[in-house]
Amino acid sequence: MIQKSFVTSMPDKSGTFLRASRIIAKHSGNIARVSYNKAVDLHMLFLDVLATKENLQKIEEDLLNIGYISNKIAETRIIEVSVKIPDTPGAILPVLEILNRYEINISYMNSFTNGSACQDFKFGLLIENPGIIKTLLDSISELYSVDIIECESSEENLDNTVFYIRLANEMQTLLGISTEKTMQFISESNRILQVLQAEGENAGKVFDYIRRFAHTVSSYRKSAFKTTIQKLCPSELVTIYSIQPYCGSNTYLLVAPGELLMLDTGYTIYTDELLRVVKSLVPDWEARTKKVYITHADVDHCGLLSQLKDTKIIVNQKSAENFERQAAGLPDYREQTALHLGYSKISQIISGYQVPDEAQLKVLDSGTPKEHDNLLPIGKMRAGDLEFDILEGSGGHLYGEMVYVCERAGIVFTGDILVNISGFSRERAEFNSLAPYLMKSVNVNSQKAKEMRIQVLSLIQKIIEQNHRPCMICGGHGPLSELIDGKMVSIDPE
Repeated sequence: MIQKSFVTSMPDKSGTFLRASRIIAKHSGNIARVSYNKAVDLHMLFLDVLATKENLQKIEEDLLNIGYISNKIAETRIIEVSVKIPDTPGAILPVLEILNRYEINISYMNSFTNGSACQDFKFGLLIENPGIIKTLLDSISELYSVDIIECESSEENLDNTVFYIRLANEMQTLLGISTEKTMQFISESNRILQVLQAEGENAGKVFDYIRRFAHTVSSYRKSAFKTTIQKLCPSELVTIYSIQPYCGSNTYLLVAPGELLMLDTGYTIYTDELLRVVKSLVPDWEARTKKVYITHADVDHCGLLSQLKDTKIIVNQKSAENFERQAAGLPDYREQTALHLGYSKISQIISGYQVPDEAQLKVLDSGTPKEHDNLLPIGKMRAGDLEFDILEGSGGHLYGEMVYVCERAGIVFTGDILVNISGFSRERAEFNSLAPYLMKSVNVNSQKAKEMRIQVLSLIQKIIEQNHRPCMICGGHGPLSELIDGKMVSIDPE
């Protein structure tokens, strides 16, 4: 049994859900999730169905045949018009006849008598064929005076008729994605809405955050890509660059004679931009032997893994399993709850994420316990004359999370277990505020995440005392920092 999401557009009348349910039952399908909110959209209903692959195909065909789902996104538009209609019996009927002739649905209308000879009837018209707008208005104007009123997307009494269609068209234009991906995007957006509304959140606020997420990531593409770069020289043979984009994870380059290590790689959508920065820092990039490591398998840390061909990707067993689940179409380790599932899926769509090639993966550990509560050593990473211990965390932020520690040089790559939030720029702070709202927590287990932070901080304090000098903290996001009096303080090593 596998699960498939269906985005259906049903007539706003009784019996339509029953008809869809009969089709699903006929093909031995089980409804795992249903979401419909008339206040958000009068027609759109979301279904997650469990069935065999063959039966899911039959269900989709039958829903297509009765017009409940479509292979294309409608060009539906809403226009608002004001028509001066004589305040006499039956005067509105010719207008209604014209609307019926052109098969125009009325999303709303209002009018009232004001003591004059005419009433101002305001209509919200749902038009599925924008090409007929002029003809329609010309026909009405032959009878009565018509004014066109400008309609903003925030007009609540218009929006709720075709809300998801508008969102779909907006995202398809913004992201340049296929119709299939677009429908998946609005389905997962609805999944987020369904859970957050159950917790008392406002639908408008939820979709505002989703839109901001998509628009923010998109706004830093190409020439608008912005990043901060910090440089470390921990030994005579190794130079470390910290590349800190406004969106997505930091990428670290460890440059040694003849080789280059990358640690985390940001969002896929910034592949060209990030490689342009990398090649400016390492001009002989193409000639170098390259390896890539990750701190954890979140989408915003693994974007370039699928884009770096002929490059070994070193991961632990749990991260490899995460990618295997993605390749098989199963929920990965971030996607075990509805909120995290919805956020992960829209992140993948917005950023253009692709699963890395299994053939490029090299698993560094074996026999590591499935569950544990401490930082466990599972392998080594060497760059030039520096050797890092690779420690696996308990999975509070994400199952399979890792920390990279070089005690001798006093450097710790903490991933998202420990991040210098207070050091974020305004732009980074705004972007990093979106996920905690849409997922409620960026951690899959908040208690474990707290315990891991304590352990990492304790490890850093131990290194400081042992070396009698500061320890460089390289977090998953934001600037480099040091631990001073128990607090993370941003630094500029230059």
